[in-house]
Amino acid sequence: MLSWKTNLQRFYQKIKVAIRPDGSSNYARQGKNPSLKTIVQKKLLLRLVAACILISIVLASFVFFLEFQRFGNLVNNRAGEIAAHFNDEIRSLLDDPTLTEKTALRNKLKMLSIIGNLNRGIGQVIYAGIYDLGNNAIVIEKDPQCTYLNAVDAVMKSRDQLLPETSQKFYKYRYINGIPHIQLSYPLVNSNNKQTAVIKGLFAISSKVRNEVTMRIVRSAFGAIGIVVLTTLILYPIIITLMGQLSRLADNLLVSNIETLQVLGSAIAKRDSDTDIHNYRVTIYSVTLAEAVGLQHSLIRGLIKGAFLHDAGKIGISDEILLKPGKLTKKEFKMMEQHVIHGIDIVEGSDWLKDAIHVVGFHHEKFNGEGYPYGLKGETIPITARIFTIADVFDALTSMRPYKEAMSFEEAMAVLEEGRGIQFDPTLLDIFTPIAKSLYENVAGCSDETLSEKLEHITRKYLPRVRQQNKNY
Repeated sequence: MLSWKTNLQRFYQKIKVAIRPDGSSNYARQGKNPSLKTIVQKKLLLRLVAACILISIVLASFVFFLEFQRFGNLVNNRAGEIAAHFNDEIRSLLDDPTLTEKTALRNKLKMLSIIGNLNRGIGQVIYAGIYDLGNNAIVIEKDPQCTYLNAVDAVMKSRDQLLPETSQKFYKYRYINGIPHIQLSYPLVNSNNKQTAVIKGLFAISSKVRNEVTMRIVRSAFGAIGIVVLTTLILYPIIITLMGQLSRLADNLLVSNIETLQVLGSAIAKRDSDTDIHNYRVTIYSVTLAEAVGLQHSLIRGLIKGAFLHDAGKIGISDEILLKPGKLTKKEFKMMEQHVIHGIDIVEGSDWLKDAIHVVGFHHEKFNGEGYPYGLKGETIPITARIFTIADVFDALTSMRPYKEAMSFEEAMAVLEEGRGIQFDPTLLDIFTPIAKSLYENVAGCSDETLSEKLEHITRKYLPRVRQQNKNY
């Protein structure tokens, strides 16, 4: 029979083979689980594409805003100069508060050079009007060639804007018939520099300007994409290399964690000659029952570690008590109970082993509350500990120990049944009973090598692989 240490070393080597240095497992190579490198590459590519799109949208919007603001300021400043000149020409006409000289105002408006001065390839004024302070039109001039004057009239008659104060300029972008316009408004003052009217206009931006702005936006967007792509081409190989190193470090961390199990298991084996095989069997029994219960994978991972290390605290128990062939005295049993506390002290010092504490610390609690070390009762006992208790006792009953012979399967099941509701959770026992026979036949008489292979399969399935440990990348 192979020694416990030889079996565990073989198991450890198989785990090292199962998790490749490049971060992929055998399952990943069979198409079941992608490697860390593949996941990182895909996520990095998706995020870079998303970054290109986002940067392009933001930059295009920014360029769009800046271009139209620049253009609006240009038109507004130029129109303001013309409006000021126009105000000087009609200032005397504005001295009449009733503004009765409509004919003269209309003639002046017709002579207004706004259209001629602004129509230099950037657009044209299609509406100009003089309004009193009550927003009533006095005289209006429209571009007869405009094909959507009804829509223009509706916009200019709307009262969604406050009249500007004296000497205040005002402009706003408007979309009419899908064409961008600039709505302009300037105060008109009389000889006493008192505002008596407002001149309003609607400037249609030419298709040439619209195309120029569109091209600037497109160029800016593609420029942003080019910058991101260039940056990616420079950084991508570096990132992938670093991810490869990270996966190897993660693999080394997993190997170190398994070595922790090996060291602790070896320490226990030096104290109890049967602990290694017992650990193998109870782990298999526990996981099979947990699967039948439908336990979450995260809890099963803690169950595996706890099952393997449940007796770790026995290293703190003297040989006279631990290896005593006969029944323990009450005093000796009290000392033996301390192995649970010792086990808690051992596993709680490791972040990777902390999830084993429920099994290590509570596997001697009883369903009726008469167990140790805390006297927990019913479902206050962690479910992994309740599962393990059934598996542990079943294996102890069906295995030979220094102080007893192995029971038959039927005798062992009878003992479990006697402990229903006392030591064991009745619901879990009901789930275990139908599967116990096949488990016993497939596990109890297996060789060390076969048990090692079964345990390796369980470990591959549930222990955190590199892919799972790095799922946020």
